[in-house]
Amino acid sequence: MRKLKSERTKSLIHYGLIGMGLGGAWTAFAQAPGVEGLRKNYEEEVAKTVQPLREGYRKALLALEQQLAAKGDYAGAKKVQEERKEIDRMTGRGNSAEPLPEGVTLDPEGIPLRTNGEGSGGLKLENGAWVNWGLAGAAIRWPLPPGLPAGGYTIELAWHSDGGGNVPLVFSEDFHTLSRVAKVEATTSGAGTGAPSRTRLGTLRLRPGATRLELKLAAPAAAAGFSLYEVRLIPEDSML
Repeated sequence: MRKLKSERTKSLIHYGLIGMGLGGAWTAFAQAPGVEGLRKNYEEEVAKTVQPLREGYRKALLALEQQLAAKGDYAGAKKVQEERKEIDRMTGRGNSAEPLPEGVTLDPEGIPLRTNGEGSGGLKLENGAWVNWGLAGAAIRWPLPPGLPAGGYTIELAWHSDGGGNVPLVFSEDFHTLSRVAKVEATTSGAGTGAPSRTRLGTLRLRPGATRLELKLAAPAAAAGFSLYEVRLIPEDSML
């Protein structure tokens, strides 16, 4: 990591010195005929040289970040991510949302994840709802739509419950996690009748290329008869 920063620093100092040295010449001849055209050509050539180097460096950092995260080295991945974000800030990229892949659109109402998941730890599907939330570590894993843009997504649950209580949940994608306690009350309609209640828990960030979402029960649910019908990923306004 230190070597990466050292190389970046050397490159920036190198180009900075070139700019400083030639900058004095431009100032001295600022009023000379044709200088503006020469300056424009010079700046364009510098941009052509530096920008591809920065973009290549950024892509290499992103690949390394994903490799470390896949191996479970989250501390190392975070350090590489910080370096990548610094490059993004230098280019102004960090202030804008990731562009949508060609042919991909985001529904402001969000992406529903329902019965196409894979349950474990005793969780099972009954009448279109995930039930049996009694074992810590029980989980559901959903595949994410291909090409889903990176960014922040609000997590919304659609549920019924026979009794009130806390349901401690952990949401995760390939790297980021969101831990929240869903505080539920007994629903008047009962599971399977009427519209489910809805609760928004917070924002989970998805990384570029995220392929799955996992919901894990951190501790046995204290709410009797809790049934989960849907997890909805609602994109942040800046992504639409």
